[in-house]
Amino acid sequence: MKKIMLLISGVFLLGTVELPGQCTTWNTLDPAQKEEAENLHVTYRDFIKREDYDGAFAQWQKAFDLAPAADGLRDDHYVDGVAIYKHKFQQATDDAKKKEFMEKAVALYDQAIQCYLDKAIQIPNCNEQACINRTVGLLYGQKAYDLFYTFNSPYSATREALDNAIKYAGKDNLYTIFMPYATIAVYEFQKGRMQKEEVRDVYDILNEIADFNVENNQDYGEYFQQAKDAMNGKFAEIESEIFDCAYFKQKLEPEYRANPENLDVLKYVYNKLTQEGCDKEDPFLVELSARYEKFAAEENARRMAEFEEANPSFAAKRLYDEGNYSEAINKYREAIDQETDDTKKGEYWFAIASIQFRKMDQLSTARESAYKAARLKENWGRPYMLIGEMYAQSSRNCGDDAFERGLAVIAAINKWSQARSVDPDVSDEASDLISRYSKYKPPKEDIFQRGADGKSYKVGCWIGETVTVSL
Repeated sequence: MKKIMLLISGVFLLGTVELPGQCTTWNTLDPAQKEEAENLHVTYRDFIKREDYDGAFAQWQKAFDLAPAADGLRDDHYVDGVAIYKHKFQQATDDAKKKEFMEKAVALYDQAIQCYLDKAIQIPNCNEQACINRTVGLLYGQKAYDLFYTFNSPYSATREALDNAIKYAGKDNLYTIFMPYATIAVYEFQKGRMQKEEVRDVYDILNEIADFNVENNQDYGEYFQQAKDAMNGKFAEIESEIFDCAYFKQKLEPEYRANPENLDVLKYVYNKLTQEGCDKEDPFLVELSARYEKFAAEENARRMAEFEEANPSFAAKRLYDEGNYSEAINKYREAIDQETDDTKKGEYWFAIASIQFRKMDQLSTARESAYKAARLKENWGRPYMLIGEMYAQSSRNCGDDAFERGLAVIAAINKWSQARSVDPDVSDEASDLISRYSKYKPPKEDIFQRGADGKSYKVGCWIGETVTVSL
């Protein structure tokens, strides 16, 4: 934890009030006075529990006068006195009275703190210095809170209490100190009364306290997180003025060096430094960038593998682009098995048919896949267009003469006509192909010579369809 300035030259000090008894306990009194003090304690505490501070005052005053430190095992008389005088302060309308009540409340805080430091008040079940320091720090934190929110005291007095809260309690502190210190630090910096190094020290130590408690304080971790977010929102008002690249490098490089294989740490350090305007040619940034790119590539590959595992059609497209056609078909089949939507199944079968035809020359298998696509997706002409293209491409090798080859062209034209009849979206394309290929139908002279007009013939080669010849 960074050391912050705890003593401020020229600090404003609130007036102190001499309160009787100092740290006297009722254990030092004669029996009659002890009994009186104990009875008064019980009586006024009942009023306090009901938040009847006016009713509690007279009994509290007598109990405090007799034994400020009660039985020496609690600070009730001081803390309850603070609550009473805070109530009086909030009810008062006279400035002189408000000042009086404020000073008495602050003096009670100071006396309780001194009693703990002098060990006049013992902490049950813990006599170690750490327990004393924590208790003192928390009292300073409560005092700072009241100075800031209740009494609207000068920032110098509040800051002194905040510094002492951190000095004594360290990370085991109150989340209520965050916003007051952030507000003071930002204001004092803007007024030129705090240097940016001081503000950064305050920022660091408050965030360390917050992070420690978010991680370790099971009861109040959520409150610490909320207070941290609010505090850092306040610091953000001067962020660009107090932080620089060198500062962030000095702060973050040890964190990276301690966890060089941790992707989250790497991403945070790299992104933070680039956001703060660090030169990307800086050797440390170059190192981070190289590792970041490596991790990013590995992470992207992992995520893509997971995505493709859940979405095989995307894997199929990638494999197709890579020229791995057999594996692309296998992935499309996986996609079909996983899919419940017949329309999408049809599209996957059409993709398979296209690969089988165009890339693998598996004509019969491609035709079968195209028919499956057509059956699954209604009013879709594209599969028939593809089959027609297969027939047209095969026609030049499908027969020994122009008549037989022309039969394959008729088969192709029939598929394009079928496509046009079910799907207006392919109508123009189908009509164009029909027009272009009509001249390759069986020659009219051959039809006359064979007497073939109106007769049906089976197309040769792999096509095997029956078509009708016409003039």
